Amino acid sequence: MSGQQTDYAMLIASLSPHSMSLWDVKSKPVTRLHLERRLALLNNQDRQQLAEIETNLHWAKMSMENNDVEISIAAEHIIQSLDKPLLQEVIIWRMELRTIMAAIRRRKLGKDAPAKNERWGYGQVVPFIRKNWQIDDFSLSHRFAWVSHANTLFIENKSVELEKLL
Repeated sequence: MSGQQTDYAMLIASLSPHSMSLWDVKSKPVTRLHLERRLALLNNQDRQQLAEIETNLHWAKMSMENNDVEISIAAEHIIQSLDKPLLQEVIIWRMELRTIMAAIRRRKLGKDAPAKNERWGYGQVVPFIRKNWQIDDFSLSHRFAWVSHANTLFIENKSVELEKLL
């Protein structure tokens, strides 16, 4: 195992297991300070990629001026720049989840389906959403079993339950 691989193995081994639910956490998660110290084991390129991913995916680090188009373009840029398929898949999953939730929110606000030439979301879910705007789950439950339930919770303003679901 190379030095960099050893450093990365130490980094992963030092992290607490990720709980499937924030409401079921039995042990304290790692603090941001400790996480930053552990992330120092990453090489410069990986640290820069992580910072870029975090800037575009972590709500607290995103600019409030960013609109759906800018977020989508930034995500595509990040995904194309990565050479790690698993990391690409995680970002795609996150962006598609956001796209579905943005569509649910837009629909609740009484907006029409986005126009075919309008860039507003990300991923393979966009055409399904456009085509199936009036269907509760946008015909996506075969791939995302949670969509119909998320739609119901969103309509009923049950934000805590929705957060637990997501």
